[in-house]
Amino acid sequence: MRRFVSKPHIALYFLFMLLLTTSCRTKPDESLKAYQEAHNSGDVEKKMSFFAEDIKYEVVGQWKVTGKENLKKRVEIDAFLNSNLIFTDIKSSKNKVTCKVEEKNDLLKVSGIDTLYYEFREFIFEDGLIKEVKTRVTQDGMNALRNAQTAFWQWADENRKEEAAELKRPGVVNKDTFVKCLALMRQWREEMEKEEQQEESEKEVEKIESPNVPPDSKIDSNSTSQD
Repeated sequence: MRRFVSKPHIALYFLFMLLLTTSCRTKPDESLKAYQEAHNSGDVEKKMSFFAEDIKYEVVGQWKVTGKENLKKRVEIDAFLNSNLIFTDIKSSKNKVTCKVEEKNDLLKVSGIDTLYYEFREFIFEDGLIKEVKTRVTQDGMNALRNAQTAFWQWADENRKEEAAELKRPGVVNKDTFVKCLALMRQWREEMEKEEQQEESEKEVEKIESPNVPPDSKIDSNSTSQD
């Protein structure tokens, strides 16, 4: 004898499955935490697994890429530079997470910037994957980056012309470019530190050779009398 399932039971079954699927789906803020861990560990493949194929990623005023393969080059650079992110002031809604960001990496360190601060970073999720990211560095951070870059390129153009010209050639930004750039920036930093030490040593020598003499102790030739 064939059994028939009543329509109300079928409706309840599908409602149950929908609720089960929804409850099992990772929430955006939980995905963000796992994403942060993957980034900070330098796990490129793990981090890439969080992005949709048509991901749009923009750092306002600096660069913008579309597509997972194009973004992967940037992710590989972050891993090479030992980038470390801290997310603060996290706010989450249905499919969006916004936060402030603090970043440290080897390139910032050699530039004399301990931490780079971002005004905001916005993540848009779709079907559990990151569909879009938009972020902006603070004005103070932009000024610090600009000053460091200006000083570095001025030194490179004067002292490492061939290397500087190679790095400035238009082309695809990738890990190899940053390997060369970081190596050259470390040379720049070493020379700058040597110059600073030399200047400090010269100042110390000047203090020793020309000690400050109190004004009252100076001899006024006009005040001396001849017998």
